[in-house]
Amino acid sequence: MGTLLAVSMAASHPGGGARHVGAAFDIAARCERLMSRHDPESDVSRLNRVAGEAAGLWAPELARILRVARRLSRRLEGAFDPTIGPVIDLWRRAARRGSRPSSRSVAAALARVGVDGLAITRDRVALACPGTSIDLDGFGKGLALDRIASGLRRARGAPALLNFGESSLLAVGRPPGGPWPVLLRHPSGGFAGRFLLADRACSTSSTRGRPLRVGGRTVGDIIDPLTGQPVPRRAQVTVVAASAAATEAIATALVVLGRDAVDDIARRMDAEACWIDAAGVHTTPRFGLERVR
Repeated sequence: MGTLLAVSMAASHPGGGARHVGAAFDIAARCERLMSRHDPESDVSRLNRVAGEAAGLWAPELARILRVARRLSRRLEGAFDPTIGPVIDLWRRAARRGSRPSSRSVAAALARVGVDGLAITRDRVALACPGTSIDLDGFGKGLALDRIASGLRRARGAPALLNFGESSLLAVGRPPGGPWPVLLRHPSGGFAGRFLLADRACSTSSTRGRPLRVGGRTVGDIIDPLTGQPVPRRAQVTVVAASAAATEAIATALVVLGRDAVDDIARRMDAEACWIDAAGVHTTPRFGLERVR
């Protein structure tokens, strides 16, 4: 999935061992084979190739994944959208070309975006509009972490901390010494503080993550699915919730929606959040951020 997966397990626990770690990486590999746009044989790539065909694709696992993504998109007011592929591709081509896309090309790409055009019927998935494409970047990491955690719980494995690319963490169980301490980086350097994680997931999204260079200007790589434009604000948000897939979607949506949406979205999604921008650090009541020296 374009980044590293690390699995840390409590060594003193009788359920620890290489077998559980190996199983975790096997699950991640299976998820990548399902969801990677970079693998032409993945289910996502095969679905994108038949966009516009009514029959779509028979893909039971992908159907289950996209049901989760579509439900989260609707709950998050479309600020997270798994069908954003056409707009992402437009801006990546613009970065390679070195000039901004025209308003007409942005409008044409946006016309292919929207979960209402994603049809899921039992084990079959279809994209109604030709040129529509699924992009599960970020969200796929969270989905993989949820599946790894489920496997570890079923196997009664040792307490574990799963780290996918540093931006997505999931704590399974509670180690003997108490909850896992997590240091939260400040986007301007150093650390904003630390918080504790136990049987919860956290994801961080930032407009400073992997910026694009377009037309001599640097723009963020988070694209607003509602406007087709890169999010202009410079901000970072970290979300804690029960599901890693949900934290990925919520964090992305909050960067799009802005600081004013943090408290309402966190309350409605049963999550906690920490928002950092030039104005300072804002946390929801139970985020539990402690300052560090």
